Amino acid sequence: MEGRRQYPGLDVVKFFMALLVAQRHVIQIFFVESSRWRVLIGSWLSNLGVPVFFIISGFLLFRKVDGSHPDGKVIRRFCMRSLRLYLIWSVLYLVTDWYNWYHGSRDLVEGVTTYLHRFLFDSTIPQLWYLPALAVAGFLVWYGYGKGMKIWQLLAVGAVLLTVGCLGDNWYFNQRLSMAVQEALRIYWRLFITLRNGVFYGVFYVALGLLFAKTEWRLPFWAAVGGFLAFTAGLYWEVTHCYNTNFTFLAAPAAYCLFTAAQQVHWKERPLYVRLRGMSEWIYLSHFYFFYFLVWTRPWNPVPFNSKTVTVMIVLPMVVFAWGMVR
Repeated sequence: MEGRRQYPGLDVVKFFMALLVAQRHVIQIFFVESSRWRVLIGSWLSNLGVPVFFIISGFLLFRKVDGSHPDGKVIRRFCMRSLRLYLIWSVLYLVTDWYNWYHGSRDLVEGVTTYLHRFLFDSTIPQLWYLPALAVAGFLVWYGYGKGMKIWQLLAVGAVLLTVGCLGDNWYFNQRLSMAVQEALRIYWRLFITLRNGVFYGVFYVALGLLFAKTEWRLPFWAAVGGFLAFTAGLYWEVTHCYNTNFTFLAAPAAYCLFTAAQQVHWKERPLYVRLRGMSEWIYLSHFYFFYFLVWTRPWNPVPFNSKTVTVMIVLPMVVFAWGMVR
């Protein structure tokens, strides 16, 4: 088992990806439809966030195991931590869930039923879906690896699942599928709500993390940087022409290149990078509360309510809060 070490490049990238995801949700809720930021961040750059999180988590998970028969204690701790965080933050967000139900049109029974359905198969707060998805994807990759599957086989299975998710999640693609397949998708959605989960989204990226943890082959740093820029440019074409805003094909090679480049950054180890790593988790998990605080204080807030001030009033206290929590 490898000793503990820092990866400053990964910590910095993870921090900025968390900011992008938070800003994505700010834009989706508070920015007008015509805002150019809806495309640039809301649909384009923020789509790199969760793939990078999955890869980093898979990489750190499989660094902790020896050989191809990983200890069950490692994956149990990994899954239980993800699920425990999901449960804790779901409880913390009950206030906002109640607020949404109270200001909605559902009666009590319908509200509780809908909540439980979303809690089990999606999440009631947009960013929390990642936690159970990470537990599911981590377990599936660990199980396959422990049963003797090669890394390339896990990647191939994950690529197929990711392709199914990309095709099924986006109307631009799924409207071109046969009627039988579309009907199957409708049945699936009624039962499981979304394809954006650990099976269709997470397996491929966690398997990439396994690849990085167990092999030494890497693209050279500048080749990885060039690949990241090229694939990110292609991702912009994808989100503007195919209208993919959740599942994107080109996020996979872009995230691969970004991770490859970031892992090869060998800055001096400093406490700052550990703090950035912790801040990224706090920002990702807590940012929706800062949205609600802004909305709840709006009646007596004298600051003009526009996209710039909203961004400052959310992002600044969010970052300060995250910094305080890791301190």
